[in-house]
Amino acid sequence: MNTSRNLSWEGHLIQQAALGETIAFELLADRHREALRRQALRTLRSSDDAQDAVQETFLRAYRAIREVDVNRPIRPWLTRICANCCIDILRGRRHATDSLDAHEHRLFDESADAQEQAEELGLRDQIGIALKRLPEHYRKILLMRHYQDKEVLEIAQEMNKPEGTIKSWLFRARAMLRKDLETLAAQ
Repeated sequence: MNTSRNLSWEGHLIQQAALGETIAFELLADRHREALRRQALRTLRSSDDAQDAVQETFLRAYRAIREVDVNRPIRPWLTRICANCCIDILRGRRHATDSLDAHEHRLFDESADAQEQAEELGLRDQIGIALKRLPEHYRKILLMRHYQDKEVLEIAQEMNKPEGTIKSWLFRARAMLRKDLETLAAQ
């Protein structure tokens, strides 16, 4: 029995996109682009950021299209991805602002303690040295989690690894980094 006859048009497109048919994926994207753009615009209130969120949504969706159930509508899945992309953009805005605001007083305060600034720079250098000593996959996971503020599930999807593996690697990477920093501090 041919089950593809029972699939909706959208289900058929999902199935073809999962097999690598880029035209099928483009048709799906065209069908949902405007709704996702409106969703992102409501959340982000910036046309450029909304466009970035939609583009990232389709990039993530393309990478994970094989996981979609062809018998279910794709829009809720795309909507959730878009919401996550918007959250990532909002986090990026917050961290960009927070990081500058936290140190703004030092930019204009000439009486700031030079010793404190030197210690902070030294610690940053030590962290950089310790990160470079880590195996690449551990370093990559730490950077994605702590510098890009990605969730474990996002990291797992990007690295094409199970979520449990990423959690385990993250735990080991933190332990290795902590041990290396302790060694550097003792020197």
